[in-house]
Amino acid sequence: MTGSTFETATGRRMTEFREARAAFWGFLVTAVYFVIVFANDRVPTESFFALFRNYLTAAFALLFAVGVFGLVFLLWKNRPKKGQEAPSPLIVIRDWAEEEWTEHRFIRILWPPMLFAMLITAFNAYKQKILATQPFAHDPWLAEADRWMFFGQDGWIWFHDWFGSPTATLLIDLSYHAWFVPMSIGVIVCAFLGANSYRLRTQYLLTYLFVWIGLGTFLAFLLPSAGPCFYNPLVGPHESYADLMAIIRAHDEMLGAGGGNLTALHSMDGLLRARDAEGLVIGGGISAMPSVHNALAVLFALGAYRINRTFGYIMAAYAALIWVGSVYLGWHYGSDGIVSAIAVVIFWKVAGRIADALDRPAAERARVAPVAQPEIG
Repeated sequence: MTGSTFETATGRRMTEFREARAAFWGFLVTAVYFVIVFANDRVPTESFFALFRNYLTAAFALLFAVGVFGLVFLLWKNRPKKGQEAPSPLIVIRDWAEEEWTEHRFIRILWPPMLFAMLITAFNAYKQKILATQPFAHDPWLAEADRWMFFGQDGWIWFHDWFGSPTATLLIDLSYHAWFVPMSIGVIVCAFLGANSYRLRTQYLLTYLFVWIGLGTFLAFLLPSAGPCFYNPLVGPHESYADLMAIIRAHDEMLGAGGGNLTALHSMDGLLRARDAEGLVIGGGISAMPSVHNALAVLFALGAYRINRTFGYIMAAYAALIWVGSVYLGWHYGSDGIVSAIAVVIFWKVAGRIADALDRPAAERARVAPVAQPEIG
């Protein structure tokens, strides 16, 4: 074995080891969460696995779509120079597959969609059937904290005074609910980032996991709250929040005859109906503190900044818009997003340290590995 061949083989083993470790621990934590939620007697078995099949199908459909886009980019990147023949797409795919198999046995590609499907399924079931047993006991003091934060008035009034209008409501509504695209696509893109992106990929996926379990599950259980939009139907009478919902519905009517223009109102009505459903509903469950919506928006910005600073600033602006929108539309109190943002920054740093720790054993083995002597003859 020549020195260069030995170094190449060692590098591939390092990549394989660290990807396997990251996937193992991420999958293990997710699987434990998945099983604990499923084992709860309030969670209907048939509905749980039907939900899981839906999310798993969606995850691999996204994986395929992103893979096709990546293939187009790969073909463009390897486009022939003037006078040369274009490479066969089948050969490009074969070479790519061989390289992926050699480096990490497709581990890097498969664990992000599995993580996504298992996490979202378990979280949906937890939020609808387990968290729903908790009374919304924390809304009163969260509403008071909102007033303190916004100088003696409710947060929604602050933002509506600044730019409240039917057009602003529609734009904020569209931006707020477009969040689902980076929420799902971001995880799947991690599957196709190269070996050089190991730390970013692992840090992003682990933080994503911490958000759903740490914030959306544990902290939400400790601080169950409904949020301003559900205060009156689920907590008690609150004149200000009743006024907020009346204004949002009036804006909806102004945007078109008969209303039906705002996704927020459709979602709010659907969430209230889902509370009485026997099975599980995609996206069901009510929880305001902390805000997973805001938390993941901050995660998008952190990941984007690591790729490109300008992209990071754009996504940071989007995260700020998500926070404003969450208060403006009545989904959350102002503190919900702030607590989430602080927690995500902490999770991000911890996940980075874990990624480094998972990579360290392979690097140490590479340093102590014997140097191969060049072949003679």
